[in-house]
Amino acid sequence: MSVDANFIAGYTEQDRSRIDFAWNGKHAAEFVDTNQEKRWAVISRCINEPELASPVLLEHLFLADAAWAREAWGSNPSFAALASVLLQRGGEAALDTFARGFTTSFDTFGACHEMKLGPELSARLAVVARDRAAETTDDDLRKCLESSAELFSKLQRGIAQEGWATVPPGTPVHSVRVVSPRWYHYIGRKISAWIRRAT
Repeated sequence: MSVDANFIAGYTEQDRSRIDFAWNGKHAAEFVDTNQEKRWAVISRCINEPELASPVLLEHLFLADAAWAREAWGSNPSFAALASVLLQRGGEAALDTFARGFTTSFDTFGACHEMKLGPELSARLAVVARDRAAETTDDDLRKCLESSAELFSKLQRGIAQEGWATVPPGTPVHSVRVVSPRWYHYIGRKISAWIRRAT
């Protein structure tokens, strides 16, 4: 799907419904986001031509794709590149949006470890994130900002990807086994639940 540059350049809040996460409430094979194709085409163009996109559009795309990742149990392969463009274009003004989207799910958290930010920007964002975390009275936002500050510090030092592995869609797997708790863990949880109910 091609995207008209005029849509990106002229984007306003009224256009948000055209790129927002529009989920049918189902998972796995029945999962449908009616805006996914359009949003991903807009994201692709914004990554390739970041000067076209306003910070507001980038924030909306980022939050919509974070919501998609939470329900799709994965992340858009372009999520890290979108996060990078968001922070390069929006800077400190986009920090709260980034922090909330980054920590939306395990998949968004992991994907953002692949961001490409320069050491100067990473260092500045780490400081601002720590300062905002110390000042905010919103506990959820504070946790998001603290996690973001830690990520920016790792990006600055070039170690963000250590310990992370990417498994592209369609990767063949074999020798997979289901890991389930030992029988005594199961019984222990049942006994704990029974004691909580009894007291």
